[in-house]
Amino acid sequence: MQRFLFEYEIISSGISREHSIVAKDEADAKNVAVERIADIEFTDAEDIKLGRLVKAIELKDTYYECEGCT
Repeated sequence: MQRFLFEYEIISSGISREHSIVAKDEADAKNVAVERIADIEFTDAEDIKLGRLVKAIELKDTYYECEGCT
């Protein structure tokens, strides 16, 4: 598993941000990312423009994520 960090833009407001997601590969991450970002931003999936992949990090057994970050 890897953590993928993507840039994205909210089309209606022009705001750009970043969001990370854990997935097996980049294709799986892209498939899920838009829907999750739309939920977080309280908007429709059509209002999200997924940008470039900023980085991918291999997850290891020592990786911990706080409850607020998940």
